Amino acid sequence: MNYKTSQSKFVSSCFILCILFFFTAIAALAVYFMCPAEKTVSVTEISELSQSTEIPVIEALAEEETADFEFEISEAFQEYLADISFCNLSDKTDMGLVYYRQSASRAAVEWFYTHITGSKDVAQAILTEADKNDIPLSLAFSLAYTESRYNTKAVHNNSNSTVDRGLFQLNSNTFPKLTEADFFDPFISSKYGMSHLKFCLNTAGNEVSGLAMYNAGTGRVRSNSTPQTTLNYVGNIMAYQKMLDNLFAQEVITYFDNDFVQGITVAYAASDKQ
Repeated sequence: MNYKTSQSKFVSSCFILCILFFFTAIAALAVYFMCPAEKTVSVTEISELSQSTEIPVIEALAEEETADFEFEISEAFQEYLADISFCNLSDKTDMGLVYYRQSASRAAVEWFYTHITGSKDVAQAILTEADKNDIPLSLAFSLAYTESRYNTKAVHNNSNSTVDRGLFQLNSNTFPKLTEADFFDPFISSKYGMSHLKFCLNTAGNEVSGLAMYNAGTGRVRSNSTPQTTLNYVGNIMAYQKMLDNLFAQEVITYFDNDFVQGITVAYAASDKQ
């Protein structure tokens, strides 16, 4: 009798343990599938994103981001643009330009951005004009991506009957002397796009307001009348720029030793003071 009672208790214990194990396994699987994995982005993946004309950069890099998140970003920029006094917020050295201006690392920078854009001509056009205008490379390429997805034939018809064309979406009213072929030439588009961005950056004194002026015009930004679409536009550029900076550090900077990095940084700083 005692033997049967012990056997019954043992079977009951085993049954309870099996149930507990079953629910533990279910909970573990639920946690595994519900928690998002850490995202990493390669040069090839960005190159593929660059050819897309449908997916905004924030959605492409983080699909879990919602419209509410984008609106929160826009509100932050709204307050920022309303409060700033058009002063330069930072004077940090752009490592992209530093490496591009050194013969030992120039080819690596050209390789990186050729893979990002998927076009040697597009990469070279932007690199050349960004260098001439002292514009951070990641900012220049982020602007081109947001404007046209690096598509030199991109066209956008505006509600005011003007047309934006080419790599940097130059406006027909702002650049009336350019021909149809000029708008679609990546080197000409980069020349005027970078010079106009330089004007906006100098006028604003910082990148955020400068980008807003490039999109909406200086008058609207200065009068605190920046439209919501422009604030979203700036947010997308800065998100893509941050991604480019991180990837550039992984794919280019890590291949050069610390002595080389320190040497070109010191040389760049010294020449900048002259």
